[in-house]
Amino acid sequence: MCRTQTVHPTSDTDNAYGIASSTSIGELFRQWGQRYISIYKPCKQHIKLINAIRVCRTPALGGIVYTCSGCGAQHFVYKSCGHSHCMLCQSIKREQWMDKLNQRLLKVPYIHTTFTIPHHLNGLFRMNQKVLYGALMKACWQTIKALSTPQDFLPGMTCVLHTFGSDMKYHIHVHALITLGGVNHTGQWEYPHKKNKIASYRSLCATFKNQMLTQIRKLKQSDQLSYHRPLDELLREVEKVRWVVHSTRPTMDTKVIQTYLARYINRTAISPSRLHYLHEQHEVHLIYNDYKNQQSGSPAPKASKTMHPLVAIQQILQHTLPLYFNKCRHYGIHQYTTKQRKNISSQLINHGAIIRTVFEILRQLLKLDVFVCHHCGSIDFDKEAIPEDPDYLYTYLQNKAPPNINTLHTGRSSNTTLYSIAQNTPTSSINPTIK
Repeated sequence: MCRTQTVHPTSDTDNAYGIASSTSIGELFRQWGQRYISIYKPCKQHIKLINAIRVCRTPALGGIVYTCSGCGAQHFVYKSCGHSHCMLCQSIKREQWMDKLNQRLLKVPYIHTTFTIPHHLNGLFRMNQKVLYGALMKACWQTIKALSTPQDFLPGMTCVLHTFGSDMKYHIHVHALITLGGVNHTGQWEYPHKKNKIASYRSLCATFKNQMLTQIRKLKQSDQLSYHRPLDELLREVEKVRWVVHSTRPTMDTKVIQTYLARYINRTAISPSRLHYLHEQHEVHLIYNDYKNQQSGSPAPKASKTMHPLVAIQQILQHTLPLYFNKCRHYGIHQYTTKQRKNISSQLINHGAIIRTVFEILRQLLKLDVFVCHHCGSIDFDKEAIPEDPDYLYTYLQNKAPPNINTLHTGRSSNTTLYSIAQNTPTSSINPTIK
């Protein structure tokens, strides 16, 4: 039976009359998501994310229409999907995370440190994500703890895992906010022996390498790792490489760093403002920081790269974290259960930090004091719920639950038919190059 598509106003302020912005990530997934599933047969977790992004902030999930009491103008706001990896929603959760972080931070200088995994280990991490991501965050804390213990203090550390670079390639690193110094056994604050740093650059790099390799060897001995080549050979190779641990100068003003860490707390890989989908050209343009051409003392210049839509979707999905994995962790005196935190002087604790209400956050995000009508300036509105639109779902989705993960690849022979990226037809060449 033929069904007609209902045209809805949208909550996108840049396009108030169409269904959604034609250059949005949502439009990319709505037009190419089902094709990606059909060709590449992703896992159940990726299928759920694809389907969530497709309907996020669209009439498929319903919403609310605000009608101005003065002039009758209507403003449509559609519901979000709430998926923890969705790039289109959850701005409020990110702001709330920053408020909670403010409560943990102390009135002391902080260092922003980045722990980077050598690219030699990318393949091993891809195949053992859950155990190795957890081991990486543990190794970062063990590094700081090992360098602080001889100086007789316990620092605080909050770290966030990133698996992506600015260009969305697989680049595993951990961003950490670390206190300059820590609390000794008497509750007094102690600063490091070295000025403006916890330890020397070489000590940080060497200690981090030893801690991470120790974690990998422990997992290998307990048979928790799988890899296509001998692990001992790979570990000998990375032992010869200098691992990079970059630290900034200490600062009391951590607002910029907190904002950067919060940017990808409830989001994966990219923000919507940096990715543009060109429907007619079947291209996706990504704006990224070109660090290779960065001049010393200057911000990195912007560059752009073009991808096929299917490649762009894969670049996003490869950064989906394992189920129930906590990408943000607190250690030392940043952890509320740590005994030493109870001995911290009240002068160092942020007593004034508060958790803002949802309405306060909305006013900040929208840059508005109150919600006003754009046509007449009235602040009186009538609110009415918008039901879910089944026609919208039927247009973009097959409206069925994701396949069972145990039967997802059932019936596929080892000689799988290969497809070209340009068209959904069999080809004798290999699949699109996806890195």
